[in-house]
Amino acid sequence: MMGDSAAAGRRWWLPSPTAWALWHQPRLVLLLVVDLLALAATVAAVVLVPVTLTAGVRFAILLAGLLGCAELCRSAERGRAEALLGPGFGTPWLVAGVLVLPPGPAVALAVACGLHRWARIRRRPLHRQVFEVAATVVAVLLAVGFLLLTGPGPAVVAALVFGVVGALLPAAVDGRAPRGGSAVLFDGAMLALGVVLAWAVQDSPWVLPALAGGLVVLYRGEFGRAGRDAASVDPGTGVLTAVAWWDAARETPAPAFSVLVLDLDRFGDLNSRHGRRIGDAVLRAIADALRAEVRSADLVGRSGGGEFAVLLPGTGCFDALAIAERIRLRVASTAVALKAAHGSPQFAWATVSVGVAARPDHGEEAAAVFAAASGAVRRAKEAGRNRTVRAPSPQR
Repeated sequence: MMGDSAAAGRRWWLPSPTAWALWHQPRLVLLLVVDLLALAATVAAVVLVPVTLTAGVRFAILLAGLLGCAELCRSAERGRAEALLGPGFGTPWLVAGVLVLPPGPAVALAVACGLHRWARIRRRPLHRQVFEVAATVVAVLLAVGFLLLTGPGPAVVAALVFGVVGALLPAAVDGRAPRGGSAVLFDGAMLALGVVLAWAVQDSPWVLPALAGGLVVLYRGEFGRAGRDAASVDPGTGVLTAVAWWDAARETPAPAFSVLVLDLDRFGDLNSRHGRRIGDAVLRAIADALRAEVRSADLVGRSGGGEFAVLLPGTGCFDALAIAERIRLRVASTAVALKAAHGSPQFAWATVSVGVAARPDHGEEAAAVFAAASGAVRRAKEAGRNRTVRAPSPQR
């Protein structure tokens, strides 16, 4: 609740380990097994396989290409939701690392990719971010191990090993089958480009700038435009997609605005208990509550699985807190009907944790204000969920 905001702000930096969201994951054992497997396999690979000077040079080339191209495609990558593989745009660079690097540098490349996504694209809960990197590391090591056992010939098969493992592990933890269609085509294209990049690194390094430039143009010009044109509205909830919301937020001319970030509490538990159909119905109910409580000029978007973002032009932090609290109370009082058992009506209830930040109090750019609001959501979760928390003002 709003009354808890100050207390939450004082103790957010030292949450109780028992309150970590990690312990509430429905497939906790599998998640931890993947994390520990990635750590143990990495240590073994670093100890057993030496790194040569040639491998160090190739690692530096691939790291520079990965970070440079990812930075150029950051805005498009932030809103892409249909990729199956955690690395997203970094996939071809990681595939190239699998094919031309020893296990240690290949893992370091995967970790660097994960850190860039966390710092520059989207900050997800820590346990989820660690798991996605761990799943990518396991995929890298299995593909490298395959090449060590079979020789350098079957590069395409090694790329497929990386892609299949990297897609199936997150799907298993999420409890869903991997999506098809455009997701498979996108990731298939990224795997194929990785094989071409590996060839260039080994035999024709002078071709790399052209390949990297073409990759950026392809991604930003075709994939980015197709995503924006085809899906500016989220089909499940009717609010803006992440791409459309960010495009509009960056163009907001108001000298002052506020951002609300709302995250559905225990969304994974809700899906596990009642099924994805009820989970989708709850998301639609939250979207309806948002639209009912904000103005037509405000921007409402879905920024993640159970996360929504609202930009309120011309609204200060005090008024935004009142709006956020109205939304939170409205969601908490909304019931979604379940299939009746023996004629008795049953309902699913949900709550949201809300973070509030404003310009210029928490930054000048929409990204900075959004990041501050996301941090406030984490503090709301740590303080007990189902409450509204204002982001603390930065120290001057």
